[in-house]
Amino acid sequence: MKQVLLYAPVYHAGHRRLFAEHADAAEVLLLGEGFAEQFPAMRKEIRALAAGTVARLVTLEHGVAARVVQPDDLPDALTGDVVVVPDEAVTRALAQQHAGVPWRFERTFLRWDRPWATEERPAQASAAATTDPVHVALMQRTVAVGDRSSDWWRQVGALAARGGEVLATAHNRHQPTEYAPYVSGDPRNEFSRGLRADLSTAIHAEASLVGQAAAGAFDTAGADLYVSAFPCPACAYLVAEARFARCFFRGSYAVLDAEQILAGAGVELVWVDLSAPS
Repeated sequence: MKQVLLYAPVYHAGHRRLFAEHADAAEVLLLGEGFAEQFPAMRKEIRALAAGTVARLVTLEHGVAARVVQPDDLPDALTGDVVVVPDEAVTRALAQQHAGVPWRFERTFLRWDRPWATEERPAQASAAATTDPVHVALMQRTVAVGDRSSDWWRQVGALAARGGEVLATAHNRHQPTEYAPYVSGDPRNEFSRGLRADLSTAIHAEASLVGQAAAGAFDTAGADLYVSAFPCPACAYLVAEARFARCFFRGSYAVLDAEQILAGAGVELVWVDLSAPS
């Protein structure tokens, strides 16, 4: 039996897509208001519908049994052979608490960003290129980390490593909750990719990594940085000041003088070719 479990303060296109993709689910479990004790950000969700209201909407549209569960109900409610959940902070925390459950993580939100350019080349011919399996594997992990982002404009992952060993990972995310851009909309919607990258309600993945390092998680000096997209100018300054030795990137896209900032600081730029046969 398949179950779908999620926190749904609103009901939008991403949720409809999730339910449509799992139309064979026997039951939908919606996290009730009692989980706000564990996840205080739920109290700040000004748009939130009552969980019971969302349950009725789901049943009405999809014809699947939907019910609200509270923290005390959850252990007994998780009876599925597979429990599908959106890959986000709340469900990741619950999965850690209930390790024996057969969790299956899925993306929640529709990605409304424009497609990446199909031709992948280094940002400039001066950048090195690599198909080394170690770098490819770390970049693939970086891309997977970026997939966790709820930013429907652009999902970006970042990873710090030293000697091939992972020090920390991060993805672009919103505060105080991953649902923040859906309160008043995302200001990025008004701009084409690359224009006014500073106008964002999300912390960029690279900035999040530097923040972790500033808090004492690891030392950036001489470390390698992997990013699933070329850093924006603001992040390029942070990467340069943090004294990363190398910046491995994917894609063909650099904004304004970001590349010059990194190169001028002595950061070696390396394009990772994910299209080469492994």
